[in-house]
Amino acid sequence: MSPIEALAVIVTMMGIALTAQRRVLGWPCSLLASLLYLVVFARARLYADSALQIVFCLFLLKGWYDWYRVARREAGIAVRPIGRAILARDLALGVAASTVLGVALRHWTSDAAPMTDAALSVFSVIGQIWTARRFIACWPLWIAVDCAYVALFIERSLWLSAGLYAGLTGLAIWGWFSWRRARLSRA
Repeated sequence: MSPIEALAVIVTMMGIALTAQRRVLGWPCSLLASLLYLVVFARARLYADSALQIVFCLFLLKGWYDWYRVARREAGIAVRPIGRAILARDLALGVAASTVLGVALRHWTSDAAPMTDAALSVFSVIGQIWTARRFIACWPLWIAVDCAYVALFIERSLWLSAGLYAGLTGLAIWGWFSWRRARLSRA
């Protein structure tokens, strides 16, 4: 357990909680958390998850910009359902990309859990895209991904991160209900 991991846990929880409340401040908070976790995952030899943090930083900057623009134009951050075609496409792409990345990690790196690391990284990117696009379906995806991360982090002895992701599962459940309630109140 490192001080960087402890700080990453705290900042991550703040970012997710703010996003679940549909607040723009969740994006810069999550950006800082991703930078901290880049270091944590690199030290744990979870290379796909470490690289994922760089990708997250790019998506977080874009999401921050998009949400800021929406918040200035509208009375609040409106959420929406995901279309079936987008859902099917993104999940199929996720499975294919996970397989390719997992095989590459297994073959060319010493990644401690190449297939799991790949799948969770790919589906985290999809979750981040869905969050930025304000799809309510981001939350059930985050619930599944976070639960799987708990198991991975326990196996890698990243106890604080395992606890964090258990907490993130709870926040994702809360976010799902919060966004659904916001969607129903606008209907």
